[in-house]
Amino acid sequence: MPGRLKKFDEFFQRKAAEGGNVVAMARMGSAMRERGELAEAESWFRKAAMGGDRVSMTSLAHLLAERGAQEEAERWYHEAALAGEPHGMLNLARAYERQGKRDEAQHWYGEAARTGDLPSIAALGHLLREQGRGEEAESWLRQAAEAGTTSAMIDLGIVLRDRGQAAEAARWWRSAAQAGDLAATCQLGRQAERLGRPGDAESWYRQGATGGNSEAIVRLGLLLHRRGDLEEAESWYLDAAERGDPAAMTNLGVLARNRGDEGEAAAWYRKAAEHGSVPALTNLGHLAEHREDFAEAEEWFRRAARTGDVQGMLSLARMLRSRGAAHEAEQWLARAETVQDDREHHV
Repeated sequence: MPGRLKKFDEFFQRKAAEGGNVVAMARMGSAMRERGELAEAESWFRKAAMGGDRVSMTSLAHLLAERGAQEEAERWYHEAALAGEPHGMLNLARAYERQGKRDEAQHWYGEAARTGDLPSIAALGHLLREQGRGEEAESWLRQAAEAGTTSAMIDLGIVLRDRGQAAEAARWWRSAAQAGDLAATCQLGRQAERLGRPGDAESWYRQGATGGNSEAIVRLGLLLHRRGDLEEAESWYLDAAERGDPAAMTNLGVLARNRGDEGEAAAWYRKAAEHGSVPALTNLGHLAEHREDFAEAEEWFRRAARTGDVQGMLSLARMLRSRGAAHEAEQWLARAETVQDDREHHV
């Protein structure tokens, strides 16, 4: 009987939707999406969105984004945001943040946060923290953290740590870890390393690594690498590299070079560079320099330097000086010094 009632309900729902009822259109869209009939779901959400249903605007945008129609998805997120739909605001803000438009992102995160939407509150706090605006970030992050948002707990802990409140920071990170957010184990492990407690750091990293957190896997590998447990370190690096982690690939290259296999080292560095690792570019330069291919070495150092990498700039400057291009070398040295100064002022 329940199955027959469901069929009757869908029949009348469809009739109402076909008759122009916007609420019925939205419900048909949801039903088709749950059934996996995404083309029909998109059609109903589009009709409901064009009829003014703001939740359908966001639902339509989600489907468009999932099938790669990003530009149209963003247009509908914008429509939903203007209509006051919090998830539309949130996703529009995320799109702006991906594009580097931080002012626009902050505006829409703020609008969504003021509706009480927890993911938006956490995202606004995160953005403010990244901009170095810890005091503004804290109130938003604390609100989301106290409501149980683990990402906000981690960000709040970072704000508190930077202010010197390490004990409270650790309490928030432990809460996040206990709630299952393994990214918190990396913060706890790093804090333990700073305090000179490598055993505690290893314990936290192992918890995150065994749970599959890529950063924890790499940090555990680094800790083992530094103390000479190279076989286990390599095993963890391989695990992270298989997950696409560029730092792990770079570190596998370092291990290969240290045991004298420059061919394997170059292969790992190239793979890491393809995945966005800047240190891998510099390391490829060092390999080329070692085999006296100075033109190739300079090109790798230049690629690293153009990303703003200090080691790449310094290595490039050294090579330029060696071939008599002193003026350009001094320019790169000056840029490296500026970057280092900026970093020191943001510690």
